[in-house]
Amino acid sequence: MSEVSKGVRPTRRCLTDLGLPVPDLGQPLDELDNSVVAAAQAVPAQRDAGGAQRILSLSDRVWFKVKTGDQRAVVTQLHDGDQPADLPSGVGAWWIGAAGHRQADSPQRDFYESVQRECTIGKKTVSTAHLLPIDWDWNRLTAEQAVAWRREMKRMVIRLIATSLETGNLAVAEFRQHRVKALVRADDGHEAYLAIIAEGIPDPKIFALLLDCVPGIAPADWQPEPSQLAEMEPSPGEVIWSTLFPSAIASSILELEVGPHGSEQPQ
Repeated sequence: MSEVSKGVRPTRRCLTDLGLPVPDLGQPLDELDNSVVAAAQAVPAQRDAGGAQRILSLSDRVWFKVKTGDQRAVVTQLHDGDQPADLPSGVGAWWIGAAGHRQADSPQRDFYESVQRECTIGKKTVSTAHLLPIDWDWNRLTAEQAVAWRREMKRMVIRLIATSLETGNLAVAEFRQHRVKALVRADDGHEAYLAIIAEGIPDPKIFALLLDCVPGIAPADWQPEPSQLAEMEPSPGEVIWSTLFPSAIASSILELEVGPHGSEQPQ
């Protein structure tokens, strides 16, 4: 399973500075096709190697320069405790706070000079707090994670069902801290059924999302086991739901897993 991105993210302010529209939630902001965002991804490694260039005039916290072509930006790493506690370690740690263009012929319009003036209160006090991520940025990151999590779950469910279809056996996978299983079976010429089995998912809403990842099956078509359909008895800690599994839906799932040209889809 893929990990949640730990890249350097542009803030909402930075997107505005760069004139970039807000993309849909399936596009992580740290992976935007933009030269400034791409160049900023190298800053953490440069800092660790001692090669990142610090902006000394922004003295209230450590900011680093990003330079690409005539574009400039400022990047910082948040302090411990600055990020929401429910984020995975390292996620949302690095941010591009602002961006602009180099204006070497006019010191009053130079990007770094402008940022320094913007962040200077009075003659000596420097505050870059307004360049840090705001609620919008954290909400966007949380929403991106939810979309990525759902996409990852759907890939796993389709893969499990396809595996069970091809082998006739129970297919098992680990998903985050949970174990998920799929079984497709048709006994004695009866219509096929599909069972989705999960361990360690106590939240019914999460299990509902899991079942919703099966394309072509309506929510009302699922029933909990044991039932007359699959006659499966859940083991301790297991939850099992089953449904009739038409051959047309089975074929479509195999096509999703294999892809339109007969090759397995990249994960």
